[in-house]
Amino acid sequence: MKENFYGVYEEVWHQWNDFQNTMTISKQIVRSEILKSWERCKIAGVDPYQEQGQEIIEGSALKEARERQEELIQAARPVMEKLLSLASDYGFLAVLVGEDGYILETLGNNKETIDLARKTNFIPGACWREDKVGTNGIGTAMVIGQALDVTGAEHFCRGLHSWTCASSPIFSPEGKLIGVIDLSGPWYRENKLALATIVSSAIAIENNLKQSKAFKETLTYRQLSEYFLESNPDPLLVMDNTGRLVKVNYASEKVLGWKKEDLIGRKADEIFDNSQEILFLIKARQSVKNKEILVQSRKGILRCSADVSPISGYYNENVAALIALKMHEGSQFYVSSPPALKGFEVILGNHPCLRESIRLAQIAAKSDAPVLILGETGTGKDLFARAIHEASGRKGPFVAINCGALPRELIGSELFGYVGGAFTGARPEGKPGKFEQAQGGTLFLDEIGDMPMDIQVYLLRVLEEKKVVRIGGHKEIPLDVRIIAATNSDLTKLVKEKKFREDLYFRLRVLTIHLCPLRERKSDIPLLFQHFVNKFSQKLGKTITNID
Repeated sequence: MKENFYGVYEEVWHQWNDFQNTMTISKQIVRSEILKSWERCKIAGVDPYQEQGQEIIEGSALKEARERQEELIQAARPVMEKLLSLASDYGFLAVLVGEDGYILETLGNNKETIDLARKTNFIPGACWREDKVGTNGIGTAMVIGQALDVTGAEHFCRGLHSWTCASSPIFSPEGKLIGVIDLSGPWYRENKLALATIVSSAIAIENNLKQSKAFKETLTYRQLSEYFLESNPDPLLVMDNTGRLVKVNYASEKVLGWKKEDLIGRKADEIFDNSQEILFLIKARQSVKNKEILVQSRKGILRCSADVSPISGYYNENVAALIALKMHEGSQFYVSSPPALKGFEVILGNHPCLRESIRLAQIAAKSDAPVLILGETGTGKDLFARAIHEASGRKGPFVAINCGALPRELIGSELFGYVGGAFTGARPEGKPGKFEQAQGGTLFLDEIGDMPMDIQVYLLRVLEEKKVVRIGGHKEIPLDVRIIAATNSDLTKLVKEKKFREDLYFRLRVLTIHLCPLRERKSDIPLLFQHFVNKFSQKLGKTITNID
């Protein structure tokens, strides 16, 4: 068993080394959640050869961080002491991390482990987020919102290969991620029971927080009991100081057209057209009566008035507001033309597979690395490509070309452009290609799998040299263009069949985003249905109340 353990460790190390050099690995050896994290780290520019944590707060800054999360520390301390007594035989450290990824406290008495912690800066005040120290139990658990164990070379940074860790996120009573509880020790002391132990510890801390919250709730908040809310005929919305809905009554369901569970957790900008004004009132703890307001309901946009009143008594002393919507003779639903959605706002759906794709795309938007979007026809590859461009800092245009829709003899001139007289029928003045048109922006190569092999050679050269030469010309034109490619084809199969260049494939797939078809996320159908009903209502200038 011991030999097998060391063998697995060595196999993972070889995969880590291959990933850093060629980005090719065996998915049978490296777990999918680890691979996804490695890809995120690559995009974020984390140094894989980093030997220790780099960002550390000390003195007053660390003291302030602890004071901000004193309630979490108090709830976690007895759990950590019990945790350490269970894990001391393994030489583990019990570690508590705050909501921003900084280590708040560590408990442990094993000299070897403490020395290792000092060597790698795994100490109070160190930032252990994934974008700072790469794949690790703490930072990666914060990203995925789930418990995770990471051992040896599964860590993205070489300096952390000497660790094994099991971590679980901690959530507040309102469902917000507020920290992480962790067990860490030397890699060769890995214990698979550690993950189950750490999950139980996180649950115990969350229960302590719930008890603390129940004890601290003020009379002001108690007045917002279910009886108070449900006995009121007006729609009542309770919001926390971040602008999220935390309570609603039945009247709100009836007027807005959504069930409570669909409303809870929504942000102010998903409910109110003038959300910035509402957020200002909430944070400033100001009261206002009969404020004219536009509310986004399932039937359309509702014009009504609202009373906004500050309240208190939430977790961590957050202030909040009670918003009472007042229906009057002038209240009406109407079809309007709200500001056009852009970026990721146009991608509708809440299914986990879609949200994961959006999360990866948002990461991709922060970099200029090539992106490969894979998905069946109709999954929204073009929407994702445009959203990545709009969310990026690129000032230039978004230019798209369908590689499968153009005749073979035209695709080269469309992509690379041509000089005057380059071929029969060419414009005398020549024509810039899509690469030049996308200068400073993004070029979207749709259906890249249909690109002819001879054109792939030229495309690869342009991507490598970041220069283009028009057909028939000699002048090299420097390029500043971000590439996003998409296809519904199986490129790995095409590579094996010698129908797609392997070097081009690896050049394009720095970050790969898989889009799931609608049949795999049927829970999003009602949302999409309502979207199209509203869209046609606007187009026709009528309110569609039902469809037979």
